[in-house]
Amino acid sequence: MSSYTNRIGDLPKVAASSLRTTVSDVGSIRGEAVPRASILLAELSNDVVGRSTAPRTNREHATAAVEWLYRAQDATDGGGCASAYNLVLGWGGPYPETTGYIVPTLYDYANRYGSAEARDRAELMASWLLETQFNSGAFPKGDDPETETDPSVFNTGQILFGLVRAYEETGDERYREASRRAGEWLVSVQHPNGYWNRFDYNGVVHSYSSRVGWALLEAADCTGEQPFRAAAKRNLEWVIDQQHDNGWFGLAGFDTGDVPFLHTIAYTIRGVLEGSQLLDDGELLERARLSADSLLEEQRHGGILRGALDENFDGPEFYCLTGNAQMAVVWYRLFQLTGETAYRSAADRTVRFLKRKQRMGGRPEVRGGLKGSDPVWQRYMYLRYPNWAAKFLVDALLLADAVRDE
Repeated sequence: MSSYTNRIGDLPKVAASSLRTTVSDVGSIRGEAVPRASILLAELSNDVVGRSTAPRTNREHATAAVEWLYRAQDATDGGGCASAYNLVLGWGGPYPETTGYIVPTLYDYANRYGSAEARDRAELMASWLLETQFNSGAFPKGDDPETETDPSVFNTGQILFGLVRAYEETGDERYREASRRAGEWLVSVQHPNGYWNRFDYNGVVHSYSSRVGWALLEAADCTGEQPFRAAAKRNLEWVIDQQHDNGWFGLAGFDTGDVPFLHTIAYTIRGVLEGSQLLDDGELLERARLSADSLLEEQRHGGILRGALDENFDGPEFYCLTGNAQMAVVWYRLFQLTGETAYRSAADRTVRFLKRKQRMGGRPEVRGGLKGSDPVWQRYMYLRYPNWAAKFLVDALLLADAVRDE
């Protein structure tokens, strides 16, 4: 009975508030004609009773998630991918940040499974991104790029992944030039100590900016601009200075004093890990392993990783599914780099868990997607299916197959 009570939590309050909003505004967002109230009720019901999906093959789950990303792109009437499907408000606007790092995922899917549609959609996304770049070289925050005037460091970094990959796949010089301009802007606004304290989320510094450092390294290889490489090194050296002896990273939350979500913890680790490879830096690799190993032990003894973790790796009883998918990616990458099977086992366990959480049926707005939190009413991306959850799920599934091919 206690587990049932814990799962319900504040559900009655959530349901009443959400339904009041939804029923009064059915179908009015972005021309949507589907009664969202029925989707909301179905999702709440699924999580109350703990309904799960019978796992299928990696390819079936990856294809379902990619097709959900296609629908998210179609929902914007343009090239960008909608930020999320909100169970109350419907589809969000086109989100440049995550569209940027969805581009490599679609190319990876296209290359593995020979999907012309995935390739075409990746190129449509990349072309659309060019339209959102400011004269400064920066890219906007938020999911309303037509009206947004504020630049974002983190978003610009994530978009670099898409621009660099589009250049590699197409040879189109527009993407390399956009990468160069974006990189120059990032370098110009970086603090001399390696972090960014301007033009970033909530106006605070973040250790998960390691993903910006990683992106600058990719841009350096693409453009030949060595200042990008130096800036990335400064950033990653600053990031590892935030690491505690047990592997936990300070300043990994969205705001000062936050207990970070697993999403941003995994962001931080992945940036350090991939930076270690591009810089051929053994210390960075060991620092990434320290964090990944601590989380591996936490999962081994405490079960699938919880949605937010403090400096003692304690946290509330819910899941941030995006972060779980990201940690599967980190562990698969470490298996590729070290050959240590404990990493593959931890990643496989996480992927099996995520398959059970992915909706493989139901309405197209949620079918194939991955919700922000489990239960869906918990605090990470509350009542939403974010596009980056689907993206990282696909990444994990593709790596799950890749490690078996090696």
